[in-house]
Amino acid sequence: MTCLIIDDNPLARLALRNMASEIEGLELAGECESAMEAFNFLQKDPADLLLLDVEMPGMSGLELLKNLEHQPLAILITSKADYAVEGFDLQVVDYIVKPVALPRLLKAIQRAQERYEAQQLATLQELGPSYLFARVNNSLLRIDFDDILFVQALGDYVVFQTADKKHPVHLTMKALEERLPSNRFLRVHRSYIVALDKISNLEQNSLQVGKHIVPVAETAKGELIRKLNVL
Repeated sequence: MTCLIIDDNPLARLALRNMASEIEGLELAGECESAMEAFNFLQKDPADLLLLDVEMPGMSGLELLKNLEHQPLAILITSKADYAVEGFDLQVVDYIVKPVALPRLLKAIQRAQERYEAQQLATLQELGPSYLFARVNNSLLRIDFDDILFVQALGDYVVFQTADKKHPVHLTMKALEERLPSNRFLRVHRSYIVALDKISNLEQNSLQVGKHIVPVAETAKGELIRKLNVL
């Protein structure tokens, strides 16, 4: 878990840096002496956790959190307890009143690590698997989603087309369509499912995937254009 220290007081930053270096699993991404500097830093190098002072010149730590499009986990560190309610409204992990002691910081970091791990798990569950196993010639063949160009229906079979191979599998298109992630694949024709990120060209009634031309049904055009993010 990467951590960014944000405090206008150099001695406070030094103390936090020394304590953070002792905590296993915490990697220091950098230090900033103002909220504006942190805002610019985070646009280029996102951090998982902010050790964030509240009262700083120009922009406060709370204002920084409100202005970030993608808000990292945050532990607020301040000399006053007045901001606790507003901080928790912003779903901060914890709130520490200065001076910061290592045991108190460690407790807050542990809370942050638990929330970070929960977020990572939720993301993996949302993304789902990146492959499937298909039965081919009495054995199970792993087919990675990244390798699929398109799938074609041929009678009672579907054929997985990769860059250099074809894998015929005894399966229906309907059953396969339910197993493929809809954010990565789209059925563009009753006989074709394509990998959206492999499409190189789109014309009126067809699209190109690698060296292959795939027909596009009129009923699929609207959804296809939407998912391709056409300008």
